[in-house]
Order: sequence, then structure tokens, then C-alpha cells
Amino acid sequence: MRPMVHYARRFCFFIILCLVAACLVAQVHAAGSSVERTGAFSAPEASSDLKKAIEDRGYRVALDDGWRAEFWFASPLATAIKESAGALYPELTNGEFVGVVSFPKGSSDYRGQAIPAGAYTLRYQYLPQDANHMGVSPNPDFLLAVPLAADPDPAAVLPFKKLVSLSAKTTGTAHPAVIAMAPSGTSGVAAKDDQGMTVFTVEIPAASGMTEKLGIVLKGQATQ
Repeated sequence: MRPMVHYARRFCFFIILCLVAACLVAQVHAAGSSVERTGAFSAPEASSDLKKAIEDRGYRVALDDGWRAEFWFASPLATAIKESAGALYPELTNGEFVGVVSFPKGSSDYRGQAIPAGAYTLRYQYLPQDANHMGVSPNPDFLLAVPLAADPDPAAVLPFKKLVSLSAKTTGTAHPAVIAMAPSGTSGVAAKDDQGMTVFTVEIPAASGMTEKLGIVLKGQATQ
């Protein structure tokens, strides 16, 4: 009798695990997003140096409202130890190359500015903590999108003013195309955070031999 009771308990535990897994899958599906790996970046306007600087495989992210993007990240991602008050990602250096993004249908940045369909480099920038920028975002970490033709050398570390000027070519305005960063979640998943932002989390091999987990805001805008 005891072996049968033990088997029944194990069977019930297995059923519970299956139900929990099914609920988790249902929640992910309900979020209306999907993330899958894709092939190499092949945009003809990309420099050979750029293609060599990124991973052979990318990430295709799709949301339920039709929004689409593909990302390829630096291989490896440069990291360094430094002090940046309040930064989510103090291991990243201002102006450094982080990756490439392609928007087949276009997108909008954290300020609500239109980003035309096309491919762009992504460079990290810690938002200056001055009177012009205080309160713009709960986090000071951003990725600035630059047209591929304007940024052929991923090894270059762009100073702030030059990066802003190049990124402004994306929006066609006086302002750069700013893509907010947020605390990372589950790697390889795009999901809403507690601020209502849709965040894509990715884990990237770093030059240190470790990995760096980044949270990139796909949908969500500044309140002011």
C-alpha cells in the first residue's frame, strides 16, 4: 500500500508542476510578445568592421500590436569598472558601441520622436545629471540610435556632443533618438515592468569573460 501512496503523491506533484508551467506559458503568451534568435546581420550599408563587431546571431522581437525589431549585440561587449552615481549599468562607458537594431516598420523613441524604418547602431550614454535632464527618466541610462552610414567604426568611442549630433540624424530634429534602459528581467524575454514599460532583457558576453544583462525599453515614453 505504501509504495502506491508514494507513487500517487509523486504523480500529484508532477501534475501540479505541469499546471504551474502551463500558467507561466499562458502569462507569457498573454503578454503578447515573442523573442526568437535570428541569423547574421546583413544590411548592405553596414561596414565590414561593424559586421565583425557583432554576434553572428541576433534577436527578433515581436509585440502583439505589430511592433517589430531585430537586435544584434557587440561581441564581446566592452565593460569597465567606474563610478556613475545612480547608473543601472556603470560597467558601460559613455559613447561605447553596444549593438545594432533594425526597425522594419519604424519605431518611436523615449521622447515620442519617430524613428524611420531602417537599421541603426546603438551607443550607450549616461544622461548628464544637470538642470536640463533631471526628472526626464527614472533611470539615467540610455542607448542612442545612429544611422549606420553615420557610424561605420564600432571601435570608436564617441564623445557626448558628437554622439548627440549623429543620433539627431535619426530623428531629423535637434534631439537625438533616445532609447531608455531599465532594470533587467528574465533573459531573452520582452515583458512589461512595474512602470508599464515593455522591456527586452538580453544577456551579452562581455570582454571580461563574464556576461552583462541589459534591459532595453521597447515601448514606453517619458511623462514630460
